[in-house]
Amino acid sequence: MTTNALEKARAAAEKAARDLAAVESAEAEKAAQKAAERDARQRGLDIEFLTQWQALDAELLDVGSKSAADAVYEGADPIAAVATFWVARSKRNIIRQHARMAYFRVHGEHPEDTFAMELNHRDMRLADRLEEAIGGAARSHAADLSDALEAQWMVPDGA
Repeated sequence: MTTNALEKARAAAEKAARDLAAVESAEAEKAAQKAAERDARQRGLDIEFLTQWQALDAELLDVGSKSAADAVYEGADPIAAVATFWVARSKRNIIRQHARMAYFRVHGEHPEDTFAMELNHRDMRLADRLEEAIGGAARSHAADLSDALEAQWMVPDGA
């Protein structure tokens, strides 16, 4: 190869390196812009979520608030009531975890321990819960029957 050919090849390689650096720089700029846009969108969603998480948590509290004893009392399936309670409880913990993460992303620091506290772990003890439910419903039915019998078969005081 002649010196002239080598010089041309070097010049072409240098130009290609400059072109490559320019393309890489443009791609890095595009990626940084996309990351900034994504971060801004995420921040907006986090701020919006932080205004709503307590309402979502309260909705799930209402969904899972029917006791198994009430379900038995009403003749409904107590297992469904227990399952609904545990599903709602798990969902509430996920909402609370998301709220803590959103708080961190928005404020750049971890929230205080009392913010969106995770609900503590409890064993399901399904048999114990069903026994409690049946016992509670039985006591409620007995009290209702006692009140009905008293109203029908007892002379009220002062009458």
